[in-house]
Amino acid sequence: MKNLIKKKNKKIFKKIKIYLLKINHKLKICKINILNKKIEFLSINFISGKNNFRRKYNRKKEILIRAVRIKKQKKIIILDATAGLGKDSFILASFGYKVFMIEKNKIIYNLLKNCLYRTFEDSKIGSWVKKNMILFHKNSLNFLKSKKIIPDVIYLDPMFLKNRRSSTKKDISILKIILHGKKNTKNLLKKSILFAKKKVVVKRFLKAPHLEKIKPTNIIYGKKYRFDIYQKF
Repeated sequence: MKNLIKKKNKKIFKKIKIYLLKINHKLKICKINILNKKIEFLSINFISGKNNFRRKYNRKKEILIRAVRIKKQKKIIILDATAGLGKDSFILASFGYKVFMIEKNKIIYNLLKNCLYRTFEDSKIGSWVKKNMILFHKNSLNFLKSKKIIPDVIYLDPMFLKNRRSSTKKDISILKIILHGKKNTKNLLKKSILFAKKKVVVKRFLKAPHLEKIKPTNIIYGKKYRFDIYQKF
């Protein structure tokens, strides 16, 4: 494993160690449990796997697209203020929307950036990914205040932070360690409503309370999630 380690993250969470590895140009997060010697890897892949399957075969089922869609407007600029692993941004970009992604955490930002660079080289999807997915390593609140981009829609996905069931999933459990179990999203919805041109869309679990206790103007329900929509008039 020593030959694989390009950069070590000194963060230690109890008996867990986190490493950032680069293998054949692919960046991965390696989680090692010192007690049981269990090793898990996390990487992002848009070219194949679940993300690409969702893009190719689940298009008609994407209620996310229904949530962000603006009537009589084809070209939509979206700001994903909580980019994370970029899964939803990838789907939004595949529909032709311009998506600006903001990720504050340096490790997750580098993971997503590496994935994008690898995807740019793909002959099938590389061109539109490069055109429609733009990543920034910034604080979302500061980025909104700078007014560098005035998006039609601001998208927020702070879901996993307080969901206990999701902690069993590998990617979520690793993210929680890196982020110390929470993201700094205080007042992000209020600011997003202020800066978005048309609306703000928030992804929530079905029974989760409204973010910042602000009641949405509309809600679109799915099987596992719902999208709270804050329309501007």
